[in-house]
Amino acid sequence: MAALPAAESDQVRYTIHLNGRDPAWPQLTLEEAVEALAAGIRFSIFDERKGEFNISIPYSTLQHIDRDTLTIMQE
Repeated sequence: MAALPAAESDQVRYTIHLNGRDPAWPQLTLEEAVEALAAGIRFSIFDERKGEFNISIPYSTLQHIDRDTLTIMQE
């Protein structure tokens, strides 16, 4: 789980390990949400107490099936 260097200067990427989570709507852990926020991913909801973390749209994802990872990309 780490921020990847952006292909373009205005794009932020963050990769998580799915570990059995649904790639269409994976619930981020608190640790992942904090790391994603620090990497520059924007959230419409970021509530640590309730464990609610919704990434602001627009964003896109790229699933690496062989690595069991999902990369979140946001401009």
